[in-house]
Amino acid sequence: MKIFNKLSWFSAAVVLSGLLGSACESTEPSPGTLPGEEAPGEVEPFAVAADCAPGNSAALQDLGDDLPDGTGTSVSTMSILNVGGTGAYQRVTNMLPGVWGQSCPSNACQKATTNVSGALAPFNEEMTVNFRGPMELYDIAVYRPDATAWKRTSSWNRCGSTNLTFFNNLGGTGSGEWTLCGGNSQSYASADAKTAVAAPTRFTGTLGNRVEMNILSDQACVGTGDASECGFYRGVTRHGWAGAKLFAIRARMPRYTGPITEYYDDVPAIWMLNARVVRTAQYGCNCRGMGSPGGCGELDVAEVLHGGHPMHATSTIYSFEGATGSGPNYFMRPVKESATFIVLFDASGKVQMLRLKADAFNFGDTVANATVSEWLARKGVTMSLP
Repeated sequence: MKIFNKLSWFSAAVVLSGLLGSACESTEPSPGTLPGEEAPGEVEPFAVAADCAPGNSAALQDLGDDLPDGTGTSVSTMSILNVGGTGAYQRVTNMLPGVWGQSCPSNACQKATTNVSGALAPFNEEMTVNFRGPMELYDIAVYRPDATAWKRTSSWNRCGSTNLTFFNNLGGTGSGEWTLCGGNSQSYASADAKTAVAAPTRFTGTLGNRVEMNILSDQACVGTGDASECGFYRGVTRHGWAGAKLFAIRARMPRYTGPITEYYDDVPAIWMLNARVVRTAQYGCNCRGMGSPGGCGELDVAEVLHGGHPMHATSTIYSFEGATGSGPNYFMRPVKESATFIVLFDASGKVQMLRLKADAFNFGDTVANATVSEWLARKGVTMSLP
């Protein structure tokens, strides 16, 4: 997560080449661009999907996946073992708004202990998925298991969405709230996620440099205060996704070609948080905290870090048990050709993350149990919480 200390383990560089495939529209780099670079100005579409329902994406023109430059350790599978445990974190129960002209009181961020236990705890609790640009998103789907298959419960592509709401952290204008002591709450995101708007709005697919957003379902939280279905929250929110779950995300992370003047220029990321974090203040009073240990939980799925390796998308997990990460290993940043990231929270206590070719998954209504079992069996980099 973006204000949290990161484990500086990551090395090597890659040069990526290839192309992008889109569910509703695709862009092809202009001739003459160097590998890993984006063409200046406009790019021409080469395919438009006639039917953009999940599972009916436009055919991809495959010019070859992004290739590493031979340094570092690029992987397609990362496994995290012993994810859950028995322990506790500090949930937020109330936030005092503060009074103009006065300092915020020491009890402005009020917390209480939440005890948890289980093979996935605390990642069995409701979660949200966060994104930071530059990024082009094409498909998002969330699946939950039942007896016969994993069934899709939420989805989005550039032509429509089901049971999914887009947010950002700009509360106080349009929707949400801003307070002296709490800062910005969560807010409904505009179509490009750059501003807050009054009502839920479908994201168009392009996330600009440094722009952040997160997703939850469209299921309202009943009740208020700490006793509500979603616990204490400010501004606007929805339910997240709890229990065992599978996230599928097709995206690319183009290079930002403007001047690098800010810490978060050209560092796209996909990460997941306990939904309680964004319901209070993602960058303030929350149950996550900073660094390690990680309180109520965070999983960095594919995060490009500020520094010398802009082609490496690394992974780190944080909870009340501590933190561990992918070390020198990384997913290749998908610059020109989109990739599909699979993140599977299995009831056994394992998190499995895969980087697949863009067309290796169809974002359909179900995922067969046999497919999930095959994904879980894949070997790659292994991490483990204590």
